[in-house]
Amino acid sequence: MHAWNNKVVVITGAGSGIGQAVALHVAELGCHIALVDINEKGLMETQEKLTRFSGDYSSHVVDVTNKGQMQELPEAVIKQHGVVDVLFNNAGITINKTFNTHTLEDWEQVVGINLWGVIYGCKFFMPYLTKQSEAFIINTSSLAGFLGMPNQTSYCVTKAAVKALSEALYAECKGNNIHVISVHPGAINTKIFDFAIQHSDDQEASKKMFDKVKRFAMQPHVAAEKIIGATVKKRQRIVIGADAYIVDIIKRLMPVAVHRLFAWGFNRRIER
Repeated sequence: MHAWNNKVVVITGAGSGIGQAVALHVAELGCHIALVDINEKGLMETQEKLTRFSGDYSSHVVDVTNKGQMQELPEAVIKQHGVVDVLFNNAGITINKTFNTHTLEDWEQVVGINLWGVIYGCKFFMPYLTKQSEAFIINTSSLAGFLGMPNQTSYCVTKAAVKALSEALYAECKGNNIHVISVHPGAINTKIFDFAIQHSDDQEASKKMFDKVKRFAMQPHVAAEKIIGATVKKRQRIVIGADAYIVDIIKRLMPVAVHRLFAWGFNRRIER
């Protein structure tokens, strides 16, 4: 019997991608799951895929940027499941635009989902997690949390903030037996690419770029297995994928020079 058997896991962004893959993986381990997403169709798809397992699963159509909805979510989960053992703040988006072409509405959307969604999740679920003898908070950052990249300003800002938040909470919550983990995936083959293309300065160029990225992108189910495996071992930081490891190492070895390379590549593209 797995150590997480019968644990209650809350997953935001559970309607697709990593969130859906994590749901399927922890269901196989014997967990009960509260699925959270703004996309009701995606939630229904995930719920349908869970029918082959025997756990207790609930679906919650929630906008993680909405403080009121997020504040009400823990009570809805408790009403269905009784307790919360694991919170996986996973919902996230990115757009492929320069800072100058980012609108303030773009910023509000990305910051709302990628950062405020994580803050709300941690804040409102914390009182319930502290009641458990052992609990986990898993926050999805990114390789983009390690450094700033052109055309990804809002994504890099929010993912770096999630990394910093997770590190601070790791220290603060350790004494309460809440293990806080920061997850840094590289390229994972999910719908996040499609959203980035749709919200880009040049959709054709973005599609070509992301099509190349998809060739080496990890499949979500592989990422989910790695994330949960490392979480159970109580790792404080989880780096997923060779590309994420490479970016982390390059930033450590070339903290300034790597951005000169980005500048060279970005300006060369503009000149063409």
